[in-house]
Amino acid sequence: MEPLKVLVVGGGIAGPSLASWLARTGAEITLIERSPQLRTTGQQLDVRAQGVPVMKKMGIEAAIRAKTIHEPGTRLIDTKGQTKAFFAVSENGGGNQSLTTEYEIMRGDLVRILMGLTDKSKNVKHRFGTTVTSLTQDDDSDPKGKVHVGFDDGHKDDFDLVVAADGTGSRTRQLMLGPDAPDPRHFLGGYIGFFSTISQPHDSDCFTFCHLPGGRYIGTRKDSKEMTRVYMQMQGQNEALLAAHKSGNLAELKTAWASIFPEDKWECDRFMTALKTSPEADDLYSTPRQEVRLPKGSWSKGRVVAIGDAAHSHTANGFGTTWGLVGSYILAGEIATLYKQDPSTAVVKGVKRYEEVYRPIITARQGAENESREALFMPKTAFGIWMLHSVARVVAYFQLERGLGMGSEESKWQIPEYPVLDAQK
Repeated sequence: MEPLKVLVVGGGIAGPSLASWLARTGAEITLIERSPQLRTTGQQLDVRAQGVPVMKKMGIEAAIRAKTIHEPGTRLIDTKGQTKAFFAVSENGGGNQSLTTEYEIMRGDLVRILMGLTDKSKNVKHRFGTTVTSLTQDDDSDPKGKVHVGFDDGHKDDFDLVVAADGTGSRTRQLMLGPDAPDPRHFLGGYIGFFSTISQPHDSDCFTFCHLPGGRYIGTRKDSKEMTRVYMQMQGQNEALLAAHKSGNLAELKTAWASIFPEDKWECDRFMTALKTSPEADDLYSTPRQEVRLPKGSWSKGRVVAIGDAAHSHTANGFGTTWGLVGSYILAGEIATLYKQDPSTAVVKGVKRYEEVYRPIITARQGAENESREALFMPKTAFGIWMLHSVARVVAYFQLERGLGMGSEESKWQIPEYPVLDAQK
């Protein structure tokens, strides 16, 4: 059988993960990234739930542990800096993790690990500074059908499978859906931002949240002795942030965020001063909270398919990395299994099977009901914050946060087994 010729668009988490699985089957893979070099920026990520057994199957647990950020746990504090609830890190080696997991890692370190899985593979090519500009497909019924791809450098090529793994605002997904398709990004009613500042001796090693009235919190994490990472979130629309995002102007973004945390509560004054004046804060990342909601049956079209955030992003819900790892494993497993049975239909059938298997788990926590649950963590009044702290103390005492964010159906779900992938290891 001729090996599959695959184009993977996106060098983040899901794209390199998929490339590593398909490389085991002998597929010829081209992985492209629009940035001129590997994008290793970004904040702290973690692996939890079903992502843990997939990570172990990939053979990268030791590499992740070698780069683990040893965060003692997560704490909620009041505006005087007093701890109101503390959730200790879980260290059980399984998927049922606490708010802080034993697999905390900086995004850049994880990307390097995943890209390294295929760095020396003869059947995988990495191309940077490249984007897709056009996609056309042969009919699904054509056993020799291809996806015809045009690139921004004028180059053209044909592939058996094209994978959109290029994030929440995926351009490849838009090419797949067509120019008239509605934007599947749904605004969740808020914004989130991260930036770096120089550490002070009293900065906690814990993931720390300080809630403020008005549906806001400011928090910190420390992945190194020198730097403290500042996290900001607000619920609701903000005209200054909206305008700053449209302009893309860093100074405007900084000013807009600083206006949201003007009071001298906890460390707000220190952090907002640093945001506006220190060069370390130039790494500010700011985004609306969004959820990608593709209609049923539209994760793929013919021989083009979306995975990871391009298929089902949910900004900062704690499961983005996990679902990216799991989805790439399922897509590779479905296609590889069918390819052994009938190569001519494996791709078209495999991308559909991937959605059938995976979509019910992903979408179980999407929609208005989930938005209401998340709003409970962003109280708007001082009384609401007091209630949150009170409930959090009980949750922490009984360790009820383990598996937080998953319903009973998702938590019991077992990842499928694909012997064809294990056999090619």
